Amino acid sequence: MRRLREKLYEWMQGRNGVDEMGIFLIGASLVLLIISSLLSVFLLSLIAFGLLIYSYFRVFSRNIGARKAENNRYLAERERLRFKLQSQKVRFGLRKTYKYLKCKNCKKKMRVPRGKGKIEVTCPHCGEKFITKS
Repeated sequence: MRRLREKLYEWMQGRNGVDEMGIFLIGASLVLLIISSLLSVFLLSLIAFGLLIYSYFRVFSRNIGARKAENNRYLAERERLRFKLQSQKVRFGLRKTYKYLKCKNCKKKMRVPRGKGKIEVTCPHCGEKFITKS
């Protein structure tokens, strides 16, 4: 058994191995396989097997630079989505005390206190002033 492990270790030298994107792809393919078996949808099975094949291609790839760039793009996108979900959670928690709106000039989001009637708002980013009802 130890000899087999050493051979596998030697064979994997210089290959990408498992990274965060690979773990995500394997998990997504397993979820799609379960859903496709419950709903009997052949197209989902094909997509799941395609994801699984691509994840193994990434694991055994010797082009480490390209796989690292793919993984970095995946991590950046995952972080952007996580930040967006976190900010939505915060906004939902503060929905009774603040009203969220966009600047008409630069389209940046800002918040104003609720229940103040008509107020003049100045955008902190571009300095545009406008009147809104809070």
